Amino acid sequence: MIVVEDVALHFGGIRAVDGVSLKIEKGSITGLIGPNGAGKTTLFNIIAGVYTPTYGRIFLDGDDVTGFKPHQLFPKGLLRTFQIAHEFFSLTVRENLMMVPAGQSGETLMNTFFHRGKVASEEQQVCQKADEVIDFLNLTHLADAPAGTLSGGQKKLLELGRKSCLNWAAP
Repeated sequence: MIVVEDVALHFGGIRAVDGVSLKIEKGSITGLIGPNGAGKTTLFNIIAGVYTPTYGRIFLDGDDVTGFKPHQLFPKGLLRTFQIAHEFFSLTVRENLMMVPAGQSGETLMNTFFHRGKVASEEQQVCQKADEVIDFLNLTHLADAPAGTLSGGQKKLLELGRKSCLNWAAP
């Protein structure tokens, strides 16, 4: 599923990652261990598109994705999350997802007064997309629950959902 071939990343004279190769099979559980400063996080960031390797190749399902940015990798099913999920604690799962898409008309105070119909229409579309993500993540039964009440794993799913919402264009 993921193949890393002879990947390196140099920051000037510092070799943060140097000649790493690995293969992660679909359905496998793979760990990466090493001491602080060994380059583990840097390697994750290379695979996730945060950094472009100095040399080497990254393949996802057989496609060369070397140098792809995170927003280009997301539709292919690759997304990096962080160790601690950060949700809007008191908002519902649905509201957390609805907060993300940028450029919504309701973000402008004047629009809330003079373009109520447009704001309401966009909100309905964003809500529908949020519900689609909630269904996909199997969180339907928690759609109206405050995000702060979710388990750690459910918060990670919500974080994945929020990252997927970053790709939504404003309606």
